[in-house]
Amino acid sequence: MEKVNYLNLACGGKFHKAWVNVDMMIMDPSVIKCDLLKGINFPDNTFSVVYHSQFIEHLNYDQGFSFMQECYRVLQPGGIIRVVTPDLENTVRNYLIYLEKCFSDPSEMNAANYDWLLLEMYDQTTRNSNGGEMSKVLNKKNLLNEEFIIDRTGVNGKKIRQCFSEPSLQVYIPPKNNFKEIFASIGRKLRKVYLKTVLPQKETELLKIGRFRVSGEIHYCLYDRFSMTRLLRKTGFKDIFVKSPYESDIPNWGAYELDVKEGTAFDPASLFIEARK
Repeated sequence: MEKVNYLNLACGGKFHKAWVNVDMMIMDPSVIKCDLLKGINFPDNTFSVVYHSQFIEHLNYDQGFSFMQECYRVLQPGGIIRVVTPDLENTVRNYLIYLEKCFSDPSEMNAANYDWLLLEMYDQTTRNSNGGEMSKVLNKKNLLNEEFIIDRTGVNGKKIRQCFSEPSLQVYIPPKNNFKEIFASIGRKLRKVYLKTVLPQKETELLKIGRFRVSGEIHYCLYDRFSMTRLLRKTGFKDIFVKSPYESDIPNWGAYELDVKEGTAFDPASLFIEARK
């Protein structure tokens, strides 16, 4: 497919090679490494589309505002920004539905769905280890409400479930191709051994938790259609509209399979919203 001047930020493993794809962690040789907390390394007015999915919720509000300012800066006048993030409104509405069902129809299934919706709201903000309580649920051999969870988590939920039931898939790890990277890696390992030796076990555990909390997995700010619209307006965007995973004003959107794969949404319960510069 012909290259386009579209930018996919914090792409992870979800990218299209016709786009410019950027992430801190490199999962494919075609992805450009960039720490987005330090800015977006492109000139003003470079791209006609800027897209990011499941990233802004990992930033606090001030960081999110600064990041959106950078998105605005690199976007061309009239260009489109598309944001995908967990939808707090969707989760809360469904939580209230199953809260009532647990009283009106107190079945094991309704209770399991209620428990999952609670995890959607708080697990990724409170967890102190990789995967949190969600991973424990998804790791169950016999998952009572698997269909409900997959309906809410889409392609991503299927992939996570698959990781627990099948051998781990290989992930591209970029080679350490210069002395700076090699020595930095060795230094981190030596520091970890040193701290484990000199610190009491409790202090070592607290340090481990602290490192995890700033590792990028935690959710620091959840949005709904009102709060995201307000943030977009504050940044300078206009013509703001909520979309579905399947619709977009981005030309040829469906061909890139960034929100939908083979007819199934990656994150069906998320907020999909677009605006123009």
